Amino acid sequence: MIPKVIQKNASNLTTEELKQIKDAIFREFKVSFNVDDQSKDRLFFLLKNDKDILAMGALWKVEPIIYENKTYVVYGVLNVISNIKGKGYGRQVVSAMRDYLIAHNFSGFGFCMLKNKGFYEKCGFITNTFSTQRFVFKKNGKRITNQDGQIIFYQESSDKLFEKIFSTQEKEISIPTTDLW
Repeated sequence: MIPKVIQKNASNLTTEELKQIKDAIFREFKVSFNVDDQSKDRLFFLLKNDKDILAMGALWKVEPIIYENKTYVVYGVLNVISNIKGKGYGRQVVSAMRDYLIAHNFSGFGFCMLKNKGFYEKCGFITNTFSTQRFVFKKNGKRITNQDGQIIFYQESSDKLFEKIFSTQEKEISIPTTDLW
C-alpha cells in the first residue's frame, strides 16, 4: 500500500492510532498526550501505511489570539513527528497541513528550533527568527514567554495577521496557552 496522508479529529482516532501517537509524542518530546477536553478538537494529519503511522502532525484551533485589541483565530501546528527519518514523510504531512490552511484561508503558526527552520521553509512556511518573545501567555499577573530559543514558522491568511505582527517590533501578541511551545 502506498502511504497517504489522512485527516482525523482526535476524538475519532482508533485505539491503535492513539497508542502510536502517544508513543511517538513521548519518544520525541518526553511529554504525555491524552485526548482530553483541550485536545479533542485537534485535527491530526497521519501518513499511514496500512495500520502504521509513518509521520504525523496536528492543527489546533487557538483562540483567542489578541493583537492590537482585536481577536483572531489561528491554527497552531503541533506534534510534527516522522517515525521514519530521511524518507520525506514529515514533509508530506507538513505540506498537507499547509495545504489545508491555504484551502480554508486559515492563518497557522508554530514554534520550532532554529535547526528545523529550513525544513519548514521547504514545506512552504515563512519563518521569523526575531519575534518569539512577543508571543505572551499571562497567568495570575505573570508574563510567560517561550524560553527555549525557538523561532516561528507561519502561513498567512487573508486577514494578514502575521504581516501586521511582524511589521512592528514591540507589540505583544496575547496567546491563550503555553501548549504551543
